[in-house]
Amino acid sequence: MKKFLKISGISLLVAFIILLALPFLFKGKIIQSIKDETNKNINAKVNFSDDIGLSLIKSFPKLQLDIKQLSIVGIDTFKNDTLAYLPELSVTMNLMSVIKGDKIEINRIYLKEPMLNILVLENGKANYDIAKADSSAADTSASTFKMALDELEVSNGNLVYEDKSLTFYTSLKHFNHVLKGDFTLDNFMLETSTQAEEFTLGYGGMNYIYKVAADLKVNLDMDMKAMKFTFKDNDVLLNQLQLGGEGYVDMNDNDMDFDIVFKSKKTDFKTIMSMVPGVYSKSFDQAKAKGSLDFGGYLKGKMTDDKMPGFGLKLNIDNGFFQYPDLPKSLNNIFVNLAIDNQTGYPDNTIIDLKRFDANVAGEPIHASLLMKNPISNPYASGALKGNVNLAEFRSFIPLEKSTEISGLIKSDITFKGYLNSLQTNAIEKFYAAGTIAAERFHFKDPVNLPQGTNLDASMSFNPQTIALNLCKGNVGLSDFDAKGQIDNLFAYMMRDELLKGSFTLNSNYMNVNEFLSEETEVKKEPSAADSIPMQAFEVPGNIDFVFNSNINTMIYDNLKLSNLGGRIILRESQMFFENLGLNLLGGSMSLNGVYDSKNPKFPFSNVDFGVKSLDIIETFNTFEMVKKLMPIAQYTKGLFNADIHLANNFNQDLSVSYPTVTGDIKLGIAGAAIKDLPILNILADKLKIDKLKNLSLKDLNLKLKISNGKVALDSLLLPLWTGAKAKISGYTALDQSIQYVAKLSIPRKDFGEANTALNSLTAQAKQKGLNVTLSDMVDVDVLIGGFFTKPDVKISLHDAKNSLVNGVKDQLKAEADKQAQAAIDEAKRRANIAKQKTLDSIAKIKQMGIDKINAEKKLAEDRIAEEKRLAEERIKAEADKVKAEADKKIQDAKKKALDGIKGGLLKK
Repeated sequence: MKKFLKISGISLLVAFIILLALPFLFKGKIIQSIKDETNKNINAKVNFSDDIGLSLIKSFPKLQLDIKQLSIVGIDTFKNDTLAYLPELSVTMNLMSVIKGDKIEINRIYLKEPMLNILVLENGKANYDIAKADSSAADTSASTFKMALDELEVSNGNLVYEDKSLTFYTSLKHFNHVLKGDFTLDNFMLETSTQAEEFTLGYGGMNYIYKVAADLKVNLDMDMKAMKFTFKDNDVLLNQLQLGGEGYVDMNDNDMDFDIVFKSKKTDFKTIMSMVPGVYSKSFDQAKAKGSLDFGGYLKGKMTDDKMPGFGLKLNIDNGFFQYPDLPKSLNNIFVNLAIDNQTGYPDNTIIDLKRFDANVAGEPIHASLLMKNPISNPYASGALKGNVNLAEFRSFIPLEKSTEISGLIKSDITFKGYLNSLQTNAIEKFYAAGTIAAERFHFKDPVNLPQGTNLDASMSFNPQTIALNLCKGNVGLSDFDAKGQIDNLFAYMMRDELLKGSFTLNSNYMNVNEFLSEETEVKKEPSAADSIPMQAFEVPGNIDFVFNSNINTMIYDNLKLSNLGGRIILRESQMFFENLGLNLLGGSMSLNGVYDSKNPKFPFSNVDFGVKSLDIIETFNTFEMVKKLMPIAQYTKGLFNADIHLANNFNQDLSVSYPTVTGDIKLGIAGAAIKDLPILNILADKLKIDKLKNLSLKDLNLKLKISNGKVALDSLLLPLWTGAKAKISGYTALDQSIQYVAKLSIPRKDFGEANTALNSLTAQAKQKGLNVTLSDMVDVDVLIGGFFTKPDVKISLHDAKNSLVNGVKDQLKAEADKQAQAAIDEAKRRANIAKQKTLDSIAKIKQMGIDKINAEKKLAEDRIAEEKRLAEERIKAEADKVKAEADKKIQDAKKKALDGIKGGLLKK
């Protein structure tokens, strides 16, 4: 028995060791399979941590694969756009399928805190469409992955889906999701459960569902062969609005067939109130409510490339009443009759009919109606809005945080009716629009999102062509504004997303742009040079054409304080244009002309001309990150400068400059400046023993710089150093602060100081040889500068200085040298003449030999030709004699025959 237990124990230990070892034995094969399949099937960049876990113990008898920090990033159109980031991914699969390698069966997928960002562009191209085209016809190696998924679980995920082709947007924040089903079967039940802390759904730029709590349980009867999916036992809870639905989705070869209906499971008015932003709170369950609700819709018909299925939505509220128990006032007399219908699915057949909207808000009646149809071919709109809202009364019927402040009066009385085409054809009399909307003493303050608060007085009046902005004065946070102007084409913009035009005059005493470009809620009113704050690149809307004539006394942008800003700003075609924009900063002034282009919002572009006058060089370095990057010498230069600058570059998503993309030209003028403690000059001064180089004073300096390929290049700058000294400099500074410069210094010998000992040594050696040496007054020094700006490598060469010494010796010993040189020259001439004559004789001899050879060859050729001619003539003569002899013989034979004939005739007679 002991032996049996011992053997059994050893067997179990061996089996356990095998279970531990198996994952590592096949780890390389599994990882390679994943990489191979990924590269084979998708067009994207996939990265994940090398810390990959494999285990049989956790999921025996199945194999568990754990991958961390998995990211899928787009390429080409969606370059640098992250489709998915999965901090933790766990996949459970069939071990034997991995070992065999023919079909890998995935049973369970678990995602922890995934971030999914799905984007569809205006042209319909989607960032999730990363699967490569099916090449099975050409590639016989079919995929080795077989989906045998039993369960998919997502924990605390975040999802954003934006379809710009449909102007549709939805997001789920902090959601959990469980999906169960056996995808190896042809027919099975797919069970899904989803809970999200915040669910948002928008269409056409408007959020219809905004940050509601969602709990969705959806079960589908999956017919995989027919690709027909039928809804079973569905329950959707949005805050307290409970919906149910039934129907199916049939995915055919060329289209999708929908037949789905949904409706509210509860008919009390209170459930729809939970969807109103700001109303739903912790004490919502204790609120009083009366009234009935009828809410539902449908989706029916085929979806093809050019049409949607038919759809409809209806909302009826009858005599709604709502009041929180601890608040004195209520919402009451609420009547809504809304129908949205499109039975064909073609957008032009959509009808939106809000027959009635009536409500009493804290004692103030409000009435609205709207009818819209033919939105594509010839949009028709009619509607009205009338009523006053006292915002101070909001606190009396909606629970607000004590620190939240809201007050003011909103007045509205507008009506409109007609076809929009009449506006486009200038048949203004066929479209009616009139009325006003005004905000009086509006005030709002949110301690979290807008702690500085907002105040506004505004008034707009309507007519068929324009909306006149008669008054718009107030502040948003720290920024104040006073604007007037007009807006054109509003109705066409609202109905058909046509171009919205406007022209405004904007005045402001103080405007802090950081409040609008930064996600931070606290923004300094007086930033310093080091106070650069995190920002986000912004997208200029493509369908607006606004012109602002601005006059701003003080503007804060990033860490800059600008003053007396005036000029024209134009928003057009996703671009922001600056025309003759002038401003003061850093004790000087600047003018701007150019453009900020956000057509590619992931990588905005700018092309700007700057005119700069009297800016402080060191302050400019401390303030502008680009100057620190491209011109680090500025931190050691004290003075003012003028410049004409042309720069073109892209921006990153945080509005920082993408430096590798920077190109431009700079014309820089410095009337007077001082350079002190520049590392390059300090090293050079120490090497040459010339302290003057450590502190240079510059006057009337003009230089040209060219920026391209990540380098700031300087070409042949002639730089006066001090009286009698100068330098000629060429080279560049790169983005990584590496430098490469070549300089030639021309320095008076009297300024060399201790360095003269080296030069005197050379003259002493010359005197020992009997030469009376006097050095030139100017000494040239070659300087080669490499390394990095903060740690330069400076090399000097006195080669030119030695040449100067030789030239000085030649000047002083010219008489003696001339005599010796002349003798050498005469001797050289004599020898040259002898050599020349010998050369001429040789050439003549060679020439004659050539002539003789040519004549001999010519005579030989002539003799050969004459002989061949003689032989040819003899052959021709012999042939001619032969022919003549044969002819003579034939003549003689003929004559003889003729005579014989005559003779025969005479004898007969």
